[in-house]
Amino acid sequence: MGRFADALGLFSGAGRGCGTTLVGWQENISELALTRSPHSDDRNTGLDLLRALAIVLTFFVHFLWIIGAWVYQRDFESLSIRDAKGFLEGVVIWLYHSQHGVFLFFVLSGFLMGRKWFSAHPPAVGTYLRDRAWRTLPGAWLAVTAALGLMYLAGRVPSEPLRLWVENLFFLNWFRKIDTEHVLVVTWSLHAEWLFYLALPVVAWVARRWGKSHWIVVAIASVALAGAVKFLSVRGAAYVLFFAAGVIAAIEQKRLRGAVDSIPWIVVLLLYIGVNGVYGWFSPTAAKLQTALWNPFDTHAIAFAFTATLLLLKIVDAPFGQGRWVRLGRYIGKISYSVYLWHLLVLLALGHWLGWPSALAAQPSVGAVGFYATSCVLLTWAVSALSFRWIEQPYFARRERQKIRNAS
Repeated sequence: MGRFADALGLFSGAGRGCGTTLVGWQENISELALTRSPHSDDRNTGLDLLRALAIVLTFFVHFLWIIGAWVYQRDFESLSIRDAKGFLEGVVIWLYHSQHGVFLFFVLSGFLMGRKWFSAHPPAVGTYLRDRAWRTLPGAWLAVTAALGLMYLAGRVPSEPLRLWVENLFFLNWFRKIDTEHVLVVTWSLHAEWLFYLALPVVAWVARRWGKSHWIVVAIASVALAGAVKFLSVRGAAYVLFFAAGVIAAIEQKRLRGAVDSIPWIVVLLLYIGVNGVYGWFSPTAAKLQTALWNPFDTHAIAFAFTATLLLLKIVDAPFGQGRWVRLGRYIGKISYSVYLWHLLVLLALGHWLGWPSALAAQPSVGAVGFYATSCVLLTWAVSALSFRWIEQPYFARRERQKIRNAS
C-alpha cells in the first residue's frame, strides 16, 4: 500500500500534481450566519447543503483516485470520461472528475466575504483579518502538524523539518515550485483563499470610491487579475473568476432574486451537471495547459462560474424542511472544513499502516471497496467531529459572544 501513499504525496512529498489536479477542498471557510435561516443556530440551510455537496465531491476525488489504481489499475488523473472501458468505469471516472467541489467552495467564499465587504457597514481590515485567521489557521495548523508527524512515522524525514513546518503552517510553501515542499496537499486552496482575503478589501475600497455599480468594479478587477495570474498559474486565473463570481452574486443577490426564482430547479441541476460532465468527457483532470494561452479549461471555468453562481443564488433562499437528509446535509456542511482538512490524511493513514486497500485485493472487489470506503468515511467523520468540537466550535462561540457585546 506504500505506493498509494507515495503517489498521493503525503509521505514522499510528491504531491503537487495531486494537489492541483485532484484538487482536494475546501473549506467551509466562511461561516457567516445569514438571517434567512429558520433555525435557532442562525445558519443558512441552503449554504450548508451546498458545503455538504462540495465536500462530498472533494472526498470522491481522493478516494476514487485510489480506487482507480487499486481496482481498475488505471490512472484516472490522465483519463477523460470517454476513455472508460465500460459503463461502470465511466461512472467512476465521472465521479472522479469532481474537482469542482473545491471550485464550489471558492464561489461560496466569495459570496460570504462579498456580503461582508459590500454591506452597509464593512469590517475594519484588522478585525476582518483576525477573524479569518482564527477561522482558518488553528485547524490547518493541527492538520499540517499531524501530516508532518505521519511523515516521520512513515520514515520520510524531510531535510529541513522546521522550515518546512513553518512555511506549511502559513501556506507559503505554495509559492515554491518544488513538490516535496508540500506537507498537506489540500492546503493549496487555503493559499488561494488567503490571497483572495487580502485582495478583496482593496477591490471593495476601489468600488466604494467608484460610488456605483460595485459589481462592475469587481468584474473588471477579476478580469485584470485573472489575466495577470494566467502568466503565473495555468489554473489560477479560474480561481480568481470563481471568487469574483461569488462576490458579484452577493452584491446583486436582491436584484437577481426574481430572475433566479423563475428558473426551475431541474434546469439549474442539469446545467450544473452538464457543464462539469462535458469538460470531463473531453479532458482529463491532468490535462496539460499552456500558460498565457486560451485552453479548454478556461472555457469550462467561465461556464462553471456562471452555473455555480446560479446554483448558489437558487439554494441560498430556498425553503427546506427538517427531513432526515436535510439534517444530515446540514451537519456535513457544518463540519465540512474539518472534513476537508482530515479526509486525505485518513485515506493515507489507512492505506499506509493497515495496508489497505492492497490487503483487501484478494477479496471480492465490491465488498472490499465498500469496506474500505465505510472505514474511511467513519474514521474521517470521527476525526473531523473531534476537530470541529475542539477547534471550530470555540471560534463560533467567541464570535457569538462578540456579537452580543457589540449589540449591548
